[in-house]
Amino acid sequence: MKLTFYGVCGSSPSTTKDFPNIKHTACVAVETDDCFIIFDAGSGIINLGKDLTDVAKPILLFFSHFHYDHIIGLPYFSPLYDSNHNITIIYPDIKKIKSILPKIFDSDFFPISYSQLPKEIPVKTPDYCSNFNVSVTSYNLNHPGGCYGYRLNHRNNSLIYATDNQLDSKHITPFITSFKDCDVLIHDCYFFNESQENLKTWGHTFLPDLVSFCFKANIHHLIPFHFKPDISKEYLSNMITYLDSHISKNKSSLRYTFPYDDLTIHL
Repeated sequence: MKLTFYGVCGSSPSTTKDFPNIKHTACVAVETDDCFIIFDAGSGIINLGKDLTDVAKPILLFFSHFHYDHIIGLPYFSPLYDSNHNITIIYPDIKKIKSILPKIFDSDFFPISYSQLPKEIPVKTPDYCSNFNVSVTSYNLNHPGGCYGYRLNHRNNSLIYATDNQLDSKHITPFITSFKDCDVLIHDCYFFNESQENLKTWGHTFLPDLVSFCFKANIHHLIPFHFKPDISKEYLSNMITYLDSHISKNKSSLRYTFPYDDLTIHL
């Protein structure tokens, strides 16, 4: 599998000048020999669309949920307007997503209606991916309004995409069971060491809780994700220092990567 990040921010495209390559909102691509998997349609999917020149490879577009930072790029995803592309939308709740998609293209927000696309885009549940030699399990995450996470298994490699998930004492045990021994975990890390008192209902994870979780779940490779849009060099440096310190202190083999737009990792 080839993993490429096209957008790693949450809430809005990045407002920081510190990182020109941390710009877009959530969009992650996973390419296998048989298909091209996309997680979410944040602003990063616009650049991804420009890279998808192979119309022969099926595109499986997953949605975690429908907050603006995860759908804002969808109307500008160029393969939607090319009938040669074979796109399937993947979501566990078929009824819900069929009601949501036309709203994203409503004339109050966008000039082209969903019904005007060159061809109808089929909508399937995650088990459809077995047709492409990928096993997918979906999870309900802890986020206001609901959110899904997905675990991919392909050729003895496992990857979990769990954006917009709050790990706290009430919810951590089920996630340890579900995420245990995962090879690569892409997980929400919107906060670092801010006071949780006023942020505990936002549905996002703090780095100390995420690191502790990874130790308990025996995660092999952590990729913190969904950064706050005003992330600074100092903030990121402090996060790295915290990770290095606690990995050393716990004598853990946990690896980590802080992603950025256009980063590619081969699994």
